[in-house]
Amino acid sequence: MIRVAQPLDAEFIRALWLRADNRVFLDAPAEGQIEEAIAVGDLLLWLDATEPVGFALIVEWLPRVLGLREFAVSRPGLGRSFLEALMTEVFTRRQAHRLGLDCTADNSRALRFFESAGFQHEGVWRECWQRPGGDWVDCVFMSMLEREWQTRGPWPPLAAPVRSS
Repeated sequence: MIRVAQPLDAEFIRALWLRADNRVFLDAPAEGQIEEAIAVGDLLLWLDATEPVGFALIVEWLPRVLGLREFAVSRPGLGRSFLEALMTEVFTRRQAHRLGLDCTADNSRALRFFESAGFQHEGVWRECWQRPGGDWVDCVFMSMLEREWQTRGPWPPLAAPVRSS
C-alpha cells in the first residue's frame, strides 16, 4: 500500500536514504529536507501490511510535470509493486501529464528496471551529479507520459533465475 509519509516516518526514511548501498546513487538529504517534504506531501511511503518498506520523493517541476527525485526500497522484490502504485498515484490522484526521473549512467540495474516499466530514454546529462567521493558521473534522463502509462501492456515478468547444474 502507498500513502503520504507522516512525521513519524522520518526516521525510517532517513535510515533507508542513508543506507550504504543507497548512498552511491542517492543524494544525502539536506538538513530538514525530509521533514519539509513530508509537510507538503511530496514523500510517499510504501507499506508491506503496516511495515514501511520503501519511499519515494516526488517533486513538481512544472504544472502536471512531476519528477521522481528519490526512490528506494528496503529489500529486493519490492520495487515493481511500489513503482506500479506510485505511477497510479502520480497519473490518477495527482493528475500528472508526465513523470520524469534520472539515474546515473552506470546504474544498469535501475536503468533496466525503469525501462522494463515503460520509461523512455530522453537523453544523457554529462557529469550531472557528483558522488560523495568527488567523482562526477553522467545521468540518463527518462520519462513516461500519462497516455503511455494508460496504454502500456502488462509489465514483463521477471526473468527466472538461471540454475547451474
